[in-house]
Amino acid sequence: MFQSILGKLILLKQSDRSRQQDRLQLFNEMYQNLDMGYSPENLEYISFCLLHFLASLKYVSQYREIKKLKESDIIQKSIHFMKDNLENKIILEDIAKAVSYSCSHLNTLFTQRTSFSPIEYYNQLKIQRACSYLQFSELKIKEIAFRLNYYDPFHFSKAFYKEMEITPKEYRKRYQDKNRKRIGE
Repeated sequence: MFQSILGKLILLKQSDRSRQQDRLQLFNEMYQNLDMGYSPENLEYISFCLLHFLASLKYVSQYREIKKLKESDIIQKSIHFMKDNLENKIILEDIAKAVSYSCSHLNTLFTQRTSFSPIEYYNQLKIQRACSYLQFSELKIKEIAFRLNYYDPFHFSKAFYKEMEITPKEYRKRYQDKNRKRIGE
């Protein structure tokens, strides 16, 4: 798999996209994990990290691309802004201003490309974040609702059900039970 880079000197030029710090952090994480012992789980984890590290050297452009936000891609910029503001109250004007477009022009471009308006897309991202909170945190449903700027838990539950076809409470029970079973196996 990595024969093409074995025994070769790889020169990675420093740039604003080179992600050298990410590689160093990954290497340090592998080293620190080795320091914690050689259990099978630990060694397996380190092996996967090593594959990622080696892939970052073999596939430099793909590795760098992940952090690159294309300057010309207004839709990606918009989505990036939305993801950074999931716990803030934003409206279409905020998104449009962040990408220096008019609301109507952004709405048209975004809908053409994604089949959703920016606000519909933003609301879907909020529900995705809610799913993550429900599955991986102990936050109460009302805390999640307020954290994601729903004006009350009922409004949150209604929006969640509309998108997921299951209530937040049912979602939590279903997916936390699955996580517990995996952990106990």
